[in-house]
Parts: sequence; C-alpha cells; structure tokens
Amino acid sequence: IRSRNRRGTRNKNLHIKTSQYQQSAAALLQYIQVFTMMQVVEGSHDPGSSSAMDFLRASDPANGNNSDLIDENDLTESLLMSPSTPNTNQMNQNNQQQPPPSHPISMASHWIRSAGHFLGYITLITMLIVIPVVLYKAIRQQRADLAAFHSAEVMVVGTIIMSVRIVYLHLTHWHMPDVQKYVVRILWMVPLYSFQSWLSLKYHDSRIYIDAIRDLYEAFVISSFLYYLIELLGGQDSLVRILERKEDPSLGTHSFPFNLVIRPWVLGIEFMLQCKHGVLQYVVVKTVATTLTVLFEWMGIYGEGQFDMIHPYPYIAFFLNISVMYALYCLVKLFYAINEELCDPINWRPLGKFLCIKGVVFFTWWQGVVIYYLRAHGVIEDVGDWKAAEVANGLIDYCVCIEMVLFSIAHSYTFTYKEYMPERFQNIPEGQPVPRILVRPMRPQDALWSSTVPNETLTDIQRMHRGVGRAMHEHSHPSPGSISLKQVAGTYEAAASDESHDSSEDERSTNVV
Repeated sequence: IRSRNRRGTRNKNLHIKTSQYQQSAAALLQYIQVFTMMQVVEGSHDPGSSSAMDFLRASDPANGNNSDLIDENDLTESLLMSPSTPNTNQMNQNNQQQPPPSHPISMASHWIRSAGHFLGYITLITMLIVIPVVLYKAIRQQRADLAAFHSAEVMVVGTIIMSVRIVYLHLTHWHMPDVQKYVVRILWMVPLYSFQSWLSLKYHDSRIYIDAIRDLYEAFVISSFLYYLIELLGGQDSLVRILERKEDPSLGTHSFPFNLVIRPWVLGIEFMLQCKHGVLQYVVVKTVATTLTVLFEWMGIYGEGQFDMIHPYPYIAFFLNISVMYALYCLVKLFYAINEELCDPINWRPLGKFLCIKGVVFFTWWQGVVIYYLRAHGVIEDVGDWKAAEVANGLIDYCVCIEMVLFSIAHSYTFTYKEYMPERFQNIPEGQPVPRILVRPMRPQDALWSSTVPNETLTDIQRMHRGVGRAMHEHSHPSPGSISLKQVAGTYEAAASDESHDSSEDERSTNVV
C-alpha cells in the first residue's frame, strides 16, 4: 500500500510539473508568435526594418547569438500570462498605439551618440590651439624635451577621446557581431600606439619593455584584419566558394622573388589556408621575437639600433623583416583576389581600410628602421643630455604620436559603424554572401567581451602549426566525433522528410482501408 501511495504521489507530482512545463512552453510560443507578427507589422511600415524571419534567424541560439535579444522582463511577463490575456490582434494594436517607454540608459546613450560628433570637432580644435602654445612656452625655456613631451601629451589625449568615441558607437550599434568584433580590435590599436609612445617618451629608460605590449598587439591586429576580410564575405566556407569560382589562375601564382621558393596556390581551400598561414606565422614570430628582445635587454646584450655582428638586434630585425614582408604579401594576395566581391554588391571600401592597417603597422615599423639606420651612420647625434640612441627613440615616439592623431581621424571614416546597420542590406540580391545581421544590437557589455578574446586566432595557430597540408587534410577528413552545424541541419531536414514520407504512407494506408 505504501509503495502504491508513493508511486501515486510521484505520478501526481510528475503530472503537475508536466502541466506547468506545457503551460510555460505554450506561453513562450505565444510570445514568439506575437513578437513575430509585431515585426511583420512594423516591417510593413518601416522601410528600415528587416523581416520577421531574419529576426528569428538572428535570435536562434544555434547561430551563436548571446545578445539578449529577448529581454528577461519581457520573457517573464510572457510566461506569467493569464488565460484572460487578450488575443494576438489586440496585443498588436495596443503595441502599435503605445510606443515602448524610453529608459534613462537609452536616453543617455542617445545623448552621448549625438554629442559625439561635436566632441570630435572640439577635440581637434583644442589640439590645434593648445599644441602651439605648449611648444612656444617650452621653446622659450630652451627645453626641447619638455616641448616634445607636453605637445605629445595633448595629442595622446585627443587621440584617445576620438578613438573611444568610435569604439563606443560600434558597441552601441552591434548588429554584425562576427564582423564588428574585429573592427573594435583594430580601432583599439590607435590609442594603444599613441599612449605607449607617450610613455616611452617619458620613461625612455624602460622603452623596450613598454614597446613589448605594442608589439604583441600589433601582431594581434594583423590577424584580426585577415579574419575581418573573411567575415565580410560570409565566413570561410563562403570565401572558399568564391575563390573556387575564380577563372583567373594567375591569382594563385607568385611574383619574383616569392616564385623562387613558393609554388602556385590552387584557388579555394588551399589559397585561403596559405594566406591564413602567412599571417599567423607573423603572430608567432612577433611573439617569440618580443620575448627574446625583453630577455636580451634584461641581460644587457640586446644592442638596439646597433648593426654589428655581436648583438642580437640585427638578427632579430632581419627575421622580423622577412616575417612581416611575407605577412603583408599574403594580405595583399587575399585582398587582390577578393577585391571585386568586397566592392560589389556591397561596397565595404576595402582600399581605405587596407591602407589604414598598412600605415599604422608597417609604416611605423619601417619608419623606426630608417631612423635607426640614420642614427647608426651618424646623422642623428647627441642633443643636450640626450644621447643619440635616446634622440632616435624619441623621434620615433613623437612621430607615432603625431601619426596616430591622423589615423584616428581616418578610422572615423573608414571604420564607421554605419556600414553595419541592417538598413544597408535590404536590397542585396539573394545568394550574395552577407555576414550575420542582428535586428536588435547586442548589449554593449556583451559586445565588448566578444571582441576581447581571440579564440579563432589561437585555434587556427594550433590547427596549422603542422603546416597547410595537414590543415587541408583535416578540413577534408574531419576527426571522428566532430559534427558541424551544416551536418546537424542536413540531418534534421532528412529526418523531417522521412517523417513527412511516413505520414503520407500512413494516410494512404488509411484511405485504402
């Protein structure tokens, strides 16, 4: 009897829980239906909104979206809806008549975005006024070091203000998470370069240790730009299909002197992996070189700027030059191969973006090499208390502070957030590769976190450390137990077709009976 009573109690509790789950699921489905119809109604009136299917596709957790598209408060209200809840049409009418309330946070964000344009102009005007005054006062005191330091300080503050404004605009308009995370990584490069150069100018005795942070982030930015180009065309699979459709075999051939050591690349997966490998090798080489530089400087044998055979500096500079040239070559190869797709039907203005990356990373590197060469040949001499090596380093840092102001202005036009708004992609022909688009942007804190951790870079380095051939083999023959989202979708569609086939067979059997 006791056993029967316990079973009866368990069955009763299970029935109650099942009923609660069914009610919650029904409420959730009703909420999704209501929200879908609202999106359809709003889309018919607002030419800048996307379709409801696009919203549901962007809200699908299978797409890797953790953007909090459905607010917790709305979801709680939907799950607690009473049976006397008005029908769908009434809710749509009420939602159309009553606009959503404005929250203080959204109002503050709107005010900051509106004031951001004026902030950029005010910052530029302030720098143009303050810098000459600072230089005039320092020159009257015959202190060239103070003139350089204080004027660089003003430029650093202006660069940080303008760069943070651009980053904030992206974080509050996070409609393309797969693309904009790389944009934010690239935008942080300018204020980091500027602030690091100012610190090196002030604490020039510790310059090499301060430069190590910039060197590591520099390699990170180059790999981020590679992934940025790939995601603009819809990801790796879409890029491979685009390359395979290319009919120009010369895109895979190499010019002198690379044709002496590199065989032609087959357009497709090999071309894509070779370009990736060429850029990622610079990430590894730069990391190793930076570590050795810090170690040799701590040992007192580095010899920065001394081109002789007894110091490690010329050897490290030689291998870094080889690595950075090959990384730039791979970027140019990929850029040239997909330039048409980057300009049509969506004009991403790739040339300006490429020149900004090349200018910040490669131009500043060669600029330092040239100044060190001039110092080694006696063109740059001692100035006051500053030795020739310190003068050369100070010139490099001061030039970088000036250049970062210009690049922060250029980034505000070439990497603007307006390129990733959903309204821009309404008239795109079907079949064109388009990155994943969110109708509602992610929260700024989630967007900032998603742009921080370079998971894809670390994964690709681990996957291709044995060479491109091994990576191609793994791509063609995935390891047992691994399954992709496409395979999941294919399995689901096959199961659905089998189920419909079985149901049609049962229906025919019933008709025969």
